[in-house]
Amino acid sequence: MGRLAREGRFEFVQGGWVQNDEANTHYFAILNQMLDGHQWLNTNFPDAKPRAGWAIDPFGLSPFMAQVNKLFGLDAMHIQRVHYTVKKHLAESRQLEFKWRQSWDSSGETDILTELGAFSGYNSQSTCGPEPDVCYQYHFAAFTNPKFRPHRLLHKTSPLNLKERSLKILDQWRKKAALHSANAVFIELGFDFSYVIKGDLDSVYDNYKPLMEYINNSTELNTQVKWGTVSDYFDHIKNKPDKFPTLSGDFFTYADRFDHYWSGYFTTRPFNKNLDRVLESSLRRTEILFSLQRAREDVKKKKEDVKKKKEDVEKLTRARNTLSLFQHHDGITGTAKPRVVDDYGSRLFKAYKACDELSAAAIRHIMADSGTDLNPIRIRAAFKELEKFRVLEKEVELVVVSTIPRRTAAAQVIAVQAHLNLEVVGNRGEVIPQQVEPDIEYGKLNPKSKLITFWTELPSVSINTFRLKNTEQVKTKTTAKMYTFGEKSVSPTCQDIVLGQNKLVIKLDCKSGRLKTIEKRGKTVDVNQEVIMYPSALSGAYLFLPTGDPTQLLTDSTRADIVLVKGSLRDRAMVTLKYQESTIVLTYTVYHHQGSESEYLDLEIMSDLKNNGDLAIRLKTDIKSGDSIYTDLNGHTIQHHKYKSKLKTQGNFFPMPSTAFIQDSSTRLSLLGSEPHGVASLSEGWIEVIIDRRSKHDDGRGLGEGIQDNIPTPAHLRILVEARSETQARGEGYRVENPSIVSHWTLQTLLHPAFLLSRPLSKQTLPASVQLMKPLPCDEELVNLRYVDNQTCQLIRRKLGFTCDIDVSNNCDYQDTAIEELFTNDVTVTLEDHPFSPFHHKNDSNKSDLKAMEFSSEYVTFRN
Repeated sequence: MGRLAREGRFEFVQGGWVQNDEANTHYFAILNQMLDGHQWLNTNFPDAKPRAGWAIDPFGLSPFMAQVNKLFGLDAMHIQRVHYTVKKHLAESRQLEFKWRQSWDSSGETDILTELGAFSGYNSQSTCGPEPDVCYQYHFAAFTNPKFRPHRLLHKTSPLNLKERSLKILDQWRKKAALHSANAVFIELGFDFSYVIKGDLDSVYDNYKPLMEYINNSTELNTQVKWGTVSDYFDHIKNKPDKFPTLSGDFFTYADRFDHYWSGYFTTRPFNKNLDRVLESSLRRTEILFSLQRAREDVKKKKEDVKKKKEDVEKLTRARNTLSLFQHHDGITGTAKPRVVDDYGSRLFKAYKACDELSAAAIRHIMADSGTDLNPIRIRAAFKELEKFRVLEKEVELVVVSTIPRRTAAAQVIAVQAHLNLEVVGNRGEVIPQQVEPDIEYGKLNPKSKLITFWTELPSVSINTFRLKNTEQVKTKTTAKMYTFGEKSVSPTCQDIVLGQNKLVIKLDCKSGRLKTIEKRGKTVDVNQEVIMYPSALSGAYLFLPTGDPTQLLTDSTRADIVLVKGSLRDRAMVTLKYQESTIVLTYTVYHHQGSESEYLDLEIMSDLKNNGDLAIRLKTDIKSGDSIYTDLNGHTIQHHKYKSKLKTQGNFFPMPSTAFIQDSSTRLSLLGSEPHGVASLSEGWIEVIIDRRSKHDDGRGLGEGIQDNIPTPAHLRILVEARSETQARGEGYRVENPSIVSHWTLQTLLHPAFLLSRPLSKQTLPASVQLMKPLPCDEELVNLRYVDNQTCQLIRRKLGFTCDIDVSNNCDYQDTAIEELFTNDVTVTLEDHPFSPFHHKNDSNKSDLKAMEFSSEYVTFRN
C-alpha cells in the first residue's frame, strides 16, 4: 500500500481519525481527530499526504470543516448530504462545484474548491447517473458478496454485451455531467463495506476495464475515461478556466425527503454528549499540564523514569484517540445501537479516568510534591453514573488548577461531612469569602454532608493551593439559609422568589418555580419560561418529527417542589417537576461576588426521562428579535437563521454545539451550553432548546430501533443578558454576528472549569500559587498545548471574533507579551511556526499577527 500511495495510485482522503459529525462537534475535538489521523498516517504512510477532503455521510455540513481542511493543507473537498431541495437547485443551475468561503471572510483567503454530489446516495448504485436501476447493473463488487447474489440486474461485461453496456453507462455519465459546470465528473465505485471480501476489487476492475477501453477507442463518443483518485479529479478541474461561484454559510438542517428533517440527533443520547465535553475539557487540561511537566524535566532521566514516561505518553495517546473516535458521525450523534453506545461510553470513561491520573501526576511533578495522594474533588464511579462530590472527612490541602489564559474569579464548591466545622483559608492563612450550605444536588438533599462554596481569584494557567481547616465556630454571616416551598406551604398570594442582588436579579414564580424576569444593571427582560414535551410517535434517533403541539409541564397552575438556598456568595433555587414517570429538576444559581460569574444566570436541568417525547426548555421573552436566531457552528463561528413559516417545526431547529442568541436593537439574550443541543426560535422573542428525548420508534435511517436507553442526564446552560449599543441601522438580510467578549469568557469557564483536588496535610508546604503561563491577549484563546515528543509541544491559539455592539464590563489584565516569553521565568523556550498537519514543513504565512477567526500552530521546545 505504501508503494501504491507513493505512486499516486492509492489515496487517503481527509486523513482524519474518523469522518466526523459536523453538527454536534466542537472545534477542539475536530482539530484533535484531524491531528490524530494525520500523525498516524505520517508515521505509517509518510508518502500518503492527504490532499482532498471527503465528507459523504455526516448529516448536514458545516463551513468550519472547510476552514479545517485548509488548515491541514487540503486544497479541495467533496461533500454529499445536503437538503434535497438545495441539492436540486444547485444541480439545475450547474453550481455543484463552488468555492466555499467563510462568512466572516471578505477577501476570499478561506476559499476552498468544493464539489457536492449530485444525487441522494454516495454509493456506486446511485451516483453513476440519475437512474439507480441502471447504475445498479454496474455495481460489480456485488458479484462477490452473497448478500447480493444472484440478482436479475447484475450482468458481467462480455464481448456479447460490450457495446450495449458501454453506451448505457456512458449515457448515465453524460446525464450526470449535464449537472456540472466542469468538463469532467468522477464516479464512485463501491459502498460501505465494499472491498472487504476477496475478489471485490478484481471484479470491479475486470468488468470496468473493457467498458473503458471501448469508450476511449471510439472517436465518435468523444469521451475519455480513466482510473483515478479524488485528487486526480480535482487537479483536472481546478486549473481550468471555468469560474466557479462562491458560496458562504452552512448546510443545516438536512432533509433527505419530504419534511423528514434530521434535527433529532442534535440532542439524541445527551448523556454521552455531555460525557464527550467532559472528556474534551479533561484532555485539554491534561495536555497542558503534561506538556508543562515536560518543561521542568531533567533531561538525564533514570531508566525507570523513561519507562514511566513512555507508559504515560501511551495513556495520553489512547485518550486522544478515544475522543477522536467518538467524533464519528454515528458516535457523538447518538445514532449507534445500544451495545455500540455502551462501548463508546466505556472508552470515554476510561479516557476520562486516565486524564485525571495524568493530570494529578503532572501537578505533583510541577509542584515538587513528594506525596502520592492527590485526588479529584469530583468523581465519576462508572460510565453510566453522574459525576458527584467526594465528601471530605478531615483537614486537607486543596489544589485548584486553572487552564484559562487570563485571570479568572470564580466560586469553587466542595462537600464535607455535615457534623464537621471546617472552613477554607488561603495557603498563608488568610480569610477566604465563603458560605456553608446544604448539600442539595439534582434536587436531592444529602443530610450526611454539606457544601462549602468559596471564592477564588486564579492567575492565568496556574496551580493554586488552599487549606480546609477546623474552626471553632461556623461564622453565621457566611452560612446560607434554606427555605422549602411546596404545594401545601405556598399561599395563593405568595411573593416572587428573588435570586441575586445589585448587578443581576432574577425572579421566579413562587408556586411553579418558573423563570419570570431577568434584571441586569437596571435593565429588565420579561421571560415566560416553559418546560414542554413534544409528542414524538414518529421521531427516532435521527429525525425529529413532532406529531402535535407540545404538552406544557410548567405553567402558572403548576405546583412544584422548590428549595431555596440564599447566602453571601450565591443564591440557588431547585425546582422539581414530575411528569408521569419522568422527573425534571431545574437548578437556578446567581452569584453575588464581583466578576464574570455575576454576569449570567446559571441553569442546570437534570432530566430522568421515562416517557416518549422530546423535552425542551422554552424562554418567551419581550425581545423584538423578529424571525432571526443565531447559532454557533462547532463553537467557532456564528450562523444567522431565519424562521421559515412554510417549514414544519422540525425544519426550524438547528444545531447548537455551544451558543445561541436572539437580539433586538437594545438587548441580546444568549444561551451558552456545556453540551450540544437542538435549538429554535419559533416566534419573535422565543428561544428554546431540546434537553432530552426518548422514542420507541425507528425512523428508518439505519439504526433499526428507537432510543429507549436513557440515563439521568444533566444539561448545563448559562443565560446571559447584555445591552447592545448599535450606532447604525442594518438591513433585513442575513447578517454576520459574533458573541461579545464577555460571552466568550463565560463560555470558556463553562467548558473548562477549574480542576479541584485534595491532598492530606503534610510537613511539606506547597506554594500558594504557581503561574505556568502568562496571559494571552483578551481576544485570544488557548486551544491546546498538545504534547509532541520529549520537551516539544504544539501551541494552538485561536483569535476570537467578537461584536463591538456590546461593551466589555470587565477589565482584562493582559500586558503585551511576546509568544517566546509566554511561559514563566523558570523555563526557556524556542519557538517555530509549524503547520497543523505533520505532512507539511512550514506555514504558508506568518501567524505572529493573528487575525480574528484564525487559528495558529507553533511548536514550542522547552530548554532547561
